[in-house]
Amino acid sequence: MRVPDPDEQLHTVDVSLRRERLAELFESTFDDLYRYCLARTANRVAAEEAASEAFLAAARTIAAGRGPVDRAWLFVTARNRIVDGWRSAERQRRRFASLVNLRRNVENDSDEADRIGEVVVEVMRQLPERQRAALALRYLDGCTVGEVASELEIEYTAAESLLARGRRNFTTMWKERDV
Repeated sequence: MRVPDPDEQLHTVDVSLRRERLAELFESTFDDLYRYCLARTANRVAAEEAASEAFLAAARTIAAGRGPVDRAWLFVTARNRIVDGWRSAERQRRRFASLVNLRRNVENDSDEADRIGEVVVEVMRQLPERQRAALALRYLDGCTVGEVASELEIEYTAAESLLARGRRNFTTMWKERDV
């Protein structure tokens, strides 16, 4: 007969308490947090995402035992997610505007447009497979970062990092071609 390890028993109790704490926090805070996010985003989907991401971060923090998570921590985390979303949207808007300007510049020159298209394909082929897949999902298929993460079966933050590396590598290779 196996004798239970006291440390193992403490870990089981500790995990159970962490789950209870997270469940209590969710029950007491989610509705208020969602309304807070909705007031700032004016978008139900964005509010749900920000609130959910805050609770996901809380679950990870609690599971890792990295510190106390309370109502204020959740609101700050949600606010940070919303601000990150705004910044990301602004960066994307600027990228789109520069692509529109590029398109306007080559609109009357189909040979130039074809050449640029060929360079894009060439650069994409040179990217590592996962970066290429992430960029294609995000910018060609129009997937959200969450959808990219789901499709590639990785965590949301890993998808963000993968996309950032892919954009950086794409930009570097693009500049080397002097297009």
